[in-house]
Amino acid sequence: MLIIHLNKVAGKAALNGERSFTVIKISNKKRLSLLRSIEKARNSRVISYISYSPMDDYVLIPLYKQLCSIGKTEKIDLLLHSYGGSVDIPYKIVNLIREFCDQFSVIIPFVAKSAATMIAIGSDEIIMGPTSELGPIDPLVKHPKYEEMWVPVQSIRLCIEFMEEKIAQSSNPEMTTSLLYPISDKLDPWIIGDYEKSIKASYQYAETLLEKNMFKNNKEKAKTVTRIMTEKYFSHGYCINRREAKDELGLNVVQADGAMWDIIWALYLAYDDYMQNKDYSFIMEITDDIKGVERV
Repeated sequence: MLIIHLNKVAGKAALNGERSFTVIKISNKKRLSLLRSIEKARNSRVISYISYSPMDDYVLIPLYKQLCSIGKTEKIDLLLHSYGGSVDIPYKIVNLIREFCDQFSVIIPFVAKSAATMIAIGSDEIIMGPTSELGPIDPLVKHPKYEEMWVPVQSIRLCIEFMEEKIAQSSNPEMTTSLLYPISDKLDPWIIGDYEKSIKASYQYAETLLEKNMFKNNKEKAKTVTRIMTEKYFSHGYCINRREAKDELGLNVVQADGAMWDIIWALYLAYDDYMQNKDYSFIMEITDDIKGVERV
């Protein structure tokens, strides 16, 4: 089953601000063959989730549909590609998937950043290859004025720290303060409070996911890794490759090489090719070669 979510909502539904589903017939023998190859090699059920827009709660409905189609099973692998999303969604996704399996793994063909990294650390193991990337835990929030713009939550804190540093280092603090006033004047206290809440929430979620799953027997390690992943890295796009994830962070990383990695990478390229020139925000697929759902 393939589920496609369109960026644009068309027709009557768009006028009413609604999101609707249209059933279409999906058949792609190459992707289904690759998915089945991974399932056979890993003795698991695989869900592909390839996202090109920030994750939000709307992903939970198609994910639940796919999980219901699979049913309760011993092991689920999530093939994940995403640059992140809202702070609350990773915890919901991990808990929902774990309702349907005893063991949960995340396969990263290319990028799983920010909120997607939180999904990965909520698994029992992370399968990574040469191109796989995790990133700092720095979820996105919607800009209060420009609703189509998503902002890393750490950016507000860094802005404040920048101004404090410039004033502290200035030989004329009053002049520096007046020069920085146009910037500080745009920082609404409610916005700052909301962003600060998101930072604390991401820390809480990350620590809880690690304590309950990958580091369930080592709470101190969960705290240490959470602190590193939320505070150490300054770039939202920083690349945490499989060596750093395993050797420096101590995450349970399984290195994919050889034939297994070739299949994973070929599957990712098949999705990337499928998404070209299409206005899709994400696609989700399992091996059941039945009807898919397209959101219009």
